[in-house]
Amino acid sequence: MLFTRTSNKKYVVGFDLGETGSQVSWSESGAEPVTFAQKEKGGSGENLYIPTVLSKKFGANIWFCGQEAETRASHGDGTIVRHILSSALQGRAILIEGQEYDPCSLLALYVRRVLALMADTVPTSEISVLLFTMEAIDQNAVEMLGRMKGFLNLSLDGLYWEDHQSSFYSFLLCQNASLHERDVLLCEWNGESAMKLVRMCYNSGTKPAVVYARTDTAPEMSARMTAKEQRDASFLQICRRAAPQGQISSVFLIGQGFADQWMKESLAYLSYHRRVFLGNNLYSKGAAWSALLKRDHRSIQDQYFFLGENCLSCNIGMLVLHAGSSRYLAVRDAGESWYDLSWEREFIVDSGNEVHFIFTPLTGGAVRDETMTLEGLPNRAGRTTRIRVSLSMADVHTLCVHVEDVGFGEIAAGSGLSWDQRFTV
Repeated sequence: MLFTRTSNKKYVVGFDLGETGSQVSWSESGAEPVTFAQKEKGGSGENLYIPTVLSKKFGANIWFCGQEAETRASHGDGTIVRHILSSALQGRAILIEGQEYDPCSLLALYVRRVLALMADTVPTSEISVLLFTMEAIDQNAVEMLGRMKGFLNLSLDGLYWEDHQSSFYSFLLCQNASLHERDVLLCEWNGESAMKLVRMCYNSGTKPAVVYARTDTAPEMSARMTAKEQRDASFLQICRRAAPQGQISSVFLIGQGFADQWMKESLAYLSYHRRVFLGNNLYSKGAAWSALLKRDHRSIQDQYFFLGENCLSCNIGMLVLHAGSSRYLAVRDAGESWYDLSWEREFIVDSGNEVHFIFTPLTGGAVRDETMTLEGLPNRAGRTTRIRVSLSMADVHTLCVHVEDVGFGEIAAGSGLSWDQRFTV
């Protein structure tokens, strides 16, 4: 697999952030990612999950994370801090020993402490790219991660985030192509709530091949609905529905719910002419692969085009005047994540008060030319009207446009006027 190296730092890190537990995987010099593991309490086994908790030593600014935080708190040697992620998502301050703390700063502290745990193997100063993955990315998550980034104070070449679906895609992209000759099924079950199903669909009839995900849930596979002795039979019915013969190349089973070796007939069905994998670190490994692909472009990326739930389904551009003629200026391409769109440019207004945006659907449909009218924009002589256009997205379907009149230096002061408009993508 050919790739282009762009950084001298050795490591990229994928960090799967969860409410109760997190995982971290890293890749050294482009190798297969490795997942950080700690010894289980009171046992000889290893645990890939790091509890998403902190503890603060009573009366002192001394903090611990993960297992050590839980152990110290259980021995009465500190205040345990849970629900850090949900508090940060909701913007809810955390009260510790009578003092309120910014939840994003505590989440950043947790991340730094976790990275310190593995510093003997992966020195923090040698991390090039850090990529966070979460179950879902919405506007609250984007704002939270942006705030947390400000508290991290890490010297990185890049810091990114994505959802689990995108991490799953990157994981598959970096595996042997035989695993996705046809579609791929992911079953995720924690043993309590409804099972989650993701079918990664591959349309190899296009160049590049288009990949998209179909998601579903199986509420019948929950602790409330399914007794232990009925699990195998219930899961078998789900497998027959979700993985018809001849349509699925491989199956990935992740989550604590698949422990205890209860699968018999269901596993036999899945294993017939398919490859089946059981594990719990797919998302952190996928995030590490994503981090590597963002740093070092690989030729395999050009062979597939991913349209995930958080990916733009159309190209976004503007009509601008250049050398006396109208031309198309690309802003963002279909397939890019909506939360990665942060774009700003300045333009000279030759005449008129309109800004034109062009939306070109990748999946078919008419090209749209949408107009934003800048009411009250001063009509200055000699092409001395300058505007700043800033673009962001509220979600995968909503483009937010902010335009300011910034004037023309000492020749023409800005009016202070600004305009905002939203467009459906």
